[in-house]
Amino acid sequence: MPLSEVILVVMGLLTVAMIAAAICRNIPVPYTVFLVILGIILGSFARFYPEFEFLLEFQLTPDLVLFIFLPALIFESAINLDARLLMKDIIPVLVLAVPAMLISAGLIGLGLWAIQDFNIFHALLFGALISATDPVAVIALFKELGAPQRLTILVEGESLLNDATAIVFFNIILGLSITGQFAVSDVGAAILEFLKVFFGGLIVGAIIGIVLSELLYRIRAGMSSYLIMSIVLAYSSFAIAEHVLHVSGVMAVVSAAIALGILGVSRIPQNERETVDETWDVIALICNSLLFLLVGLSVDISQLYSHIDSILIAIVLVLGARAAGVYSMVPATIKMFKLPNVSMGERHIMWWGGLKGGLAIAIVLSIPIDMPGRDTILYITLGVVLFSLLINAPTIRPLMKKLGFDQFTGEEVAELRHGLLQSQQHAEDVLESFHKAKLISRSTQQLIQKKTQKIFSCDYDDADSFMEERHAYMTALRIEMQELKYLYDIGFLQYYTYMNIKNTLQRDRETWSSNSSSNVTVEQTKKINPFVRLENALIKQLREVDFASGMLARYQYLRFSQSLQRDIAGILISEKVIEHIQNEEDLNENYKIEIINSYKQRSNRRKNRLEKIAEDFPDFYLRFETRLFAKVALVTAGFYAEEAEHHGEIGSKVFTNIERRINEAINALQPISDPAPKLKPHDLIGTIPLLNGLPNDLLERLSKHARAMTFLSGDLVIGEGEKGDSLYIITHGLVLVYKNGHEDEPIANFRDGEFFGEMALLESQVRTANVKALKPTTLLRLRRKDVLSMAENEPELKARLEQISSARRSTET
Repeated sequence: MPLSEVILVVMGLLTVAMIAAAICRNIPVPYTVFLVILGIILGSFARFYPEFEFLLEFQLTPDLVLFIFLPALIFESAINLDARLLMKDIIPVLVLAVPAMLISAGLIGLGLWAIQDFNIFHALLFGALISATDPVAVIALFKELGAPQRLTILVEGESLLNDATAIVFFNIILGLSITGQFAVSDVGAAILEFLKVFFGGLIVGAIIGIVLSELLYRIRAGMSSYLIMSIVLAYSSFAIAEHVLHVSGVMAVVSAAIALGILGVSRIPQNERETVDETWDVIALICNSLLFLLVGLSVDISQLYSHIDSILIAIVLVLGARAAGVYSMVPATIKMFKLPNVSMGERHIMWWGGLKGGLAIAIVLSIPIDMPGRDTILYITLGVVLFSLLINAPTIRPLMKKLGFDQFTGEEVAELRHGLLQSQQHAEDVLESFHKAKLISRSTQQLIQKKTQKIFSCDYDDADSFMEERHAYMTALRIEMQELKYLYDIGFLQYYTYMNIKNTLQRDRETWSSNSSSNVTVEQTKKINPFVRLENALIKQLREVDFASGMLARYQYLRFSQSLQRDIAGILISEKVIEHIQNEEDLNENYKIEIINSYKQRSNRRKNRLEKIAEDFPDFYLRFETRLFAKVALVTAGFYAEEAEHHGEIGSKVFTNIERRINEAINALQPISDPAPKLKPHDLIGTIPLLNGLPNDLLERLSKHARAMTFLSGDLVIGEGEKGDSLYIITHGLVLVYKNGHEDEPIANFRDGEFFGEMALLESQVRTANVKALKPTTLLRLRRKDVLSMAENEPELKARLEQISSARRSTET
């Protein structure tokens, strides 16, 4: 068929799909199911009427599904997937995707072999390809039905991950069915092959996604670049993994999309993020529309009828095997790992919602044409897929309703009440503006208001006090998240700081979402932030490594700057929350007061910290403050100019001139120097009582080996039980010395001019106590080998070290 005719037919199919989408808004049939029905009707016309025969040339092929439709649909789902929620339920998801899927494949294969007298390899082949839930079908339907969030994560996560298991198992059985041989050693090879394909795809996709995200960020790519490169990423990660490296292409797309979502898309402004999402929604709609129409076109009803007995048996086996996996493995996993319960109703949906679709058809079409029994497996697969899409899919909605998933929870009732009240208020504001403009009379305004009041009246009982409280705090957290994103968009926050605060807010939100009693506060979560754990681990590895002292100094300066950013951003966010909460009329007055007081206290704590830093490092704080706010002002001006150019208020020539001025001004901003005091190491060492009075040439030699380091409040400078070889001299700050488990019973506090860690200089041993910074602290570090090499030739230095060490031992005992 000529390319022009192919394009014309594809456009015609898309037109049919869009008409179907409009019809589906008025009938209780899922869009994807309706497309399959239309595809079957069009296929039947094509087989009976020669005028429509050209449609039969449009059949699903493995390459069409795997390299055109699947990457786009998987990418669209994965880039919007909440990685945090997926990781919370990763164990049950993996159990469903791997062992439960293998159990299902085995049960189906053995059942067909026993009942239908199938060749055992052919039966297992069918079991492998039909056991994986199709991510395309599942994701499309669950989005349309608005399934509960955790249920969606479980089913969607399983459907995204279990294709690797299905494809590997299918390929192994296909090889055995062709050779007709099987050995025990093949089991080990199969396990290794699975691990290679599954985790290989995961690693490949993550690497490509991370590299591309960093590249786009470094070159300051615009929205168009993000859009184009996201499409490149979806297809290239799949092709490289599947075709070049022979690992799971779907796993590569999943990990690449999650990496881009976390490291790439989250860095762009919110309005641009929405454009990226909307673009991928359109791409997914096009792919879904064509895919499910082609599924219907591929079905020959007469051929299916000739295999009806095998198809019915296969349907029963598929449903039974799915039930065996869901109803046994899920509760066992929940109990074993002490995870939140998955209700029986949710298990019913997971069982009945395990849909089959284009992926199964693509796999079965990859069976060699000359293999005996191929046509039988093909038509049984088509029959099961058709049953899944025409019976399972349309009945999920009534099943969810029967199980009560359509009922509002207490929290949703509170949200509904708030939404209705806000909608009514906006409607009345519009009517008031019309009346003021003398477009409608007061009587007409009141008449319409009565109607809108009925429309937006809430028929549900009031939510209980905890739900009202949770709704109030969730509203505050939502405002925090919006303001945080705004501060990042205007350049106020660096990406690391933004993600750190965002992670904290997400944990707070999950705390409120998971609690069922009112003994909760906004700052209840006590778990250490993963970003903080990463920082602590990095500092621990680098703090006494000499070659890394320069790196650690730069990193500590970065952390110092980010701590200031966090505090300033926290003040701005708190003020924004207080302002919005005060204007929320539908919130309980007691909860409003409680929230406002909480955020006022939080704001005051941060203001006190900033005042203390400004007092300790006045010059540094002034430079930091000036540079930060100057940059924010310039970036904000750039956003305004970009918006003005977009709406035609200024021309592109004027915009280019303004943009150049802003970029030059940002690049001309002076870098902020390290917060450490500017005394020379020679002078600092000379002020230490231990070294005071030593010859100047010795102090000069020692100072050349000293390394300045800065630790923030709460940082562990040295840890009890760790090996160390350095003496620390406090040039500015305050540290606490204590034993493990006895932080409330400190041994000592050391201030400016004092020192610690001298035991590591005199003899080879581990640290006997912890030393933690109580405020931003700058120290000079002298290594054991440098000091002792000098002490050997300087008896006075050696004597002083031994004298101080003996005095300190007697104090500790």
